[in-house]
Amino acid sequence: MRLSLVWLGIAIPVAAAEPWWVADPLRILDLTTSITRVDYRDPAVLAKQKAALGYNAEHLDAMGMPAGLDDKYFYFRSTVAPANMPDYLRRYVPEAKKNGIRILIYFNVHWYTTAFALEHPDWRQIREDGKPVDGVYETGTDMCVNTPWRKWCFQIVKDLADYGVDGIFYDGPIYRAESCYCKYCQAKFQAKYGRPLPSKAVRQGKEFRDLIQFQADSLTDFLRDTQAVLKKANPNAALYMNGGVRGGNWATARLNRVLVKEQDILGSEGGFISGDLTRTPLWKPGLTARLLETQAGGKPTVIFSAASHKPWTFSLLPAPELRLLYADTIANAASVWMGITPFEFDQPEMATLTEMNRFVEKNAAYYRKTKSEARVAIVWSDTTANFYAGADAQMIDINKIPNRSAVGNLDAEFNGMADALVRSQAPFDVLDDTSLESEPLARYQAIFLPNVACMNDKTAARLRQYVEQGGNLVATFETSHYDDTGVHRPDFALADVFGVHSANRIIGPTQWDFMKPVAKDRLTNGIGRELVPTSHYRVMTKATTAKPLWMYTVPLKGRYDGVPPVSEDPALLVNRVGKGTAVYISGDFGAAIAQFHTPELMSLVYNAARQYSTPPVSLGNAPTSVELTWRSQENGRRRMLHVVNFTGEMTRPIGAIVPLRDLKVRFDAGVNPKTVRTLMRPAQLKVTRTPEGAAEVTVPRVDEYEVLVIE
Repeated sequence: MRLSLVWLGIAIPVAAAEPWWVADPLRILDLTTSITRVDYRDPAVLAKQKAALGYNAEHLDAMGMPAGLDDKYFYFRSTVAPANMPDYLRRYVPEAKKNGIRILIYFNVHWYTTAFALEHPDWRQIREDGKPVDGVYETGTDMCVNTPWRKWCFQIVKDLADYGVDGIFYDGPIYRAESCYCKYCQAKFQAKYGRPLPSKAVRQGKEFRDLIQFQADSLTDFLRDTQAVLKKANPNAALYMNGGVRGGNWATARLNRVLVKEQDILGSEGGFISGDLTRTPLWKPGLTARLLETQAGGKPTVIFSAASHKPWTFSLLPAPELRLLYADTIANAASVWMGITPFEFDQPEMATLTEMNRFVEKNAAYYRKTKSEARVAIVWSDTTANFYAGADAQMIDINKIPNRSAVGNLDAEFNGMADALVRSQAPFDVLDDTSLESEPLARYQAIFLPNVACMNDKTAARLRQYVEQGGNLVATFETSHYDDTGVHRPDFALADVFGVHSANRIIGPTQWDFMKPVAKDRLTNGIGRELVPTSHYRVMTKATTAKPLWMYTVPLKGRYDGVPPVSEDPALLVNRVGKGTAVYISGDFGAAIAQFHTPELMSLVYNAARQYSTPPVSLGNAPTSVELTWRSQENGRRRMLHVVNFTGEMTRPIGAIVPLRDLKVRFDAGVNPKTVRTLMRPAQLKVTRTPEGAAEVTVPRVDEYEVLVIE
């Protein structure tokens, strides 16, 4: 919005003040008191303690949720609820404002008590078999956004806005994997598409695509109508929700590219880590933050992190894990939300979060309006996640619907490739299907496609043009073998780009077989093995214009069945297309890296990132467990190198970080720094020149995190 001043009859445009949620990085606290007692502490004491911990915003629980939400535990006054609880919100709001804390009310719109639902059977989500949804978090149920329940929610939003809160955070709304087939959804779909709701069990084809779009549009309608109610009461209030994850969102309809239109902020649970953490990517928050930045359309992003080691709600991660969750979030341009239970609020680990909060507060100028300057990108395909049999679906928190097939595990393929890219220390972005189809790609020197199986013809044409004009592609397994509704093609849409044809046959799972290098190329520099362990699955292909570098060997009958001869089945191929290069890997290499961290496969990704792009910086005297992000401000006049050090004990949760000492940072010839200084351990670094003329600095020490500001 722009305002104008009138001087001598001439209107002079004046830029309106930025919304508060854009002006500064958010440091959001959620005490999750809704599962205990909302008014467990005096408002003045509580607000002061939150401010002392360095938070400038919060998700405030004003509704209690024993076994789900109902209308009996509202700690504020609402026309749709009995006034049977203390009006805690009335007392708390002025105390929070006095301490500089913005209040976003936490409103759970995806978990309700069964007793409350029985009072409003017309509001419930309905399964395809006609039965209402139950078993939500084991104890509750869920409501549908297309039922009269929405009016109940809007009234609560209006009542809350009258308290002068700064916004609303919706936890949800979501659909369920088997819902919603209520009469309202049936009628709305029929009116829009002229046919009955299709089955959600058939996950391919145009009908399924229409169903996902319909459900995402229904959530968007709900958000739009909430915005109207909220902004009418308070134009300066923010609205956002618990958004889609990096996973199959078909089950919940949380399609961020659709839903972001009616939100002020885009957020996702990128920092919820659970189970065996040795199988969880160290850089999960940063990967999610990169994807959110791509999907947000310039709006602010937030990564939700839980201080607990899931599924144990009342647990606490060690201080280094908390600091890394925080650091990896801010290094990738997202604001921080930290979910903590009251049991943890007074624990010594909170000092770690306070230090990080104060650091961001002090250095906020370096986190405002930054832009990624990465020259490499990896693609997370929501389309593939929604339609491909090798993709699981994320529900809420840590619950997943497993893959329909073990072949081509999309999550493992992406995680493995991303892990190798991080360890290559070439800064990279995470793109999505919309990026490939309609957004500029020329700034990227190399794009990695880890089993982007589902792809429309327009995207294939744009990638073909990208390579012809000098770009470089690295693709694996079934990339482009399906259309954007999950229907299998007889050949790759990118067959001419890859320089191979598919034989339409999947081989695997293999257990002890190999690949044999048969030709030399800069892509395989430093990989001197006679035989390289193969991945579990592969697509049989036949080379046309591509040059095979590695071939599969003839399958062994047992692990000691002699030295295998080479087969005619290519594994790794390189194809020149116009001014660019396409690398096609017929196996699920990313999944092999995720499971085994095979050194030769890791080296292959390292070489691809470094041979097909020019990284802006390189490190010396550092292990590969260091993540780099490269960002700029002021049209490139200032650059920031974010260094996140994940070098810890050889287990997780990480109890202690091994500091980096005398870290060497060498800048590409295109970077000519006049001054370089550090923020976490403030110091002016001496810029020296290598014999080749490149600028170099030495950072004396890096613990979990450091930022280099290059002017």
